[in-house]
Amino acid sequence: MTAPRHLVVDLGGVLFPFDHARRLRHLAALLSLPEERVHALLWTSGFSAACDSGAYPDAAAVRARVRALTGWTGDDAALDTAWCAAFRPDPRVRAALERHRETRTLTLFTNNGPLEEEALTRLHPAPFEGFGQLLFSHRLGHRKPDPAAYDAVLARLGAAPGDVLLVDDSAANVEAARRQGWGAMLFRGPETIEAIDTAV
Repeated sequence: MTAPRHLVVDLGGVLFPFDHARRLRHLAALLSLPEERVHALLWTSGFSAACDSGAYPDAAAVRARVRALTGWTGDDAALDTAWCAAFRPDPRVRAALERHRETRTLTLFTNNGPLEEEALTRLHPAPFEGFGQLLFSHRLGHRKPDPAAYDAVLARLGAAPGDVLLVDDSAANVEAARRQGWGAMLFRGPETIEAIDTAV
């Protein structure tokens, strides 16, 4: 493939290392519930996937539903911090992306809901700097690896499939992108982004 004009990267597992177990520990402590119960209420139940798919219009609606599901009555700031505890910025990834900012449009494409979008961009603004668009799945109405999610991104970018390179930590998402005609690389660390120019 020719060098892509659009570099599209995932959030959890790429831009931010992702640790769901850490989030569960923080939420369990905050909500005074066992970790297994938190996971069942907020993930196994389908609630988190519904958030990612656009079922809740904004972060306030997500917080309200978390309170309804768990019986918790604390403040927004504490919930936001615990909910986002899975995400911790990696300055090495940000540095690796810097060399592409002058030559490519950078886009974030992530399966996440409105609470992650509002809280993470506020709590950790620096990693999001330089992105042309932040495409959270709740705004697209579809999640990777659904082909409709990739089509929605192309529409937002005004791009053809061959103009785009995805970097994602999910093999399923990478394979789905390739089936749609995108370039795609499985993220294994900052060195994956550093090697883009030699790999395409």
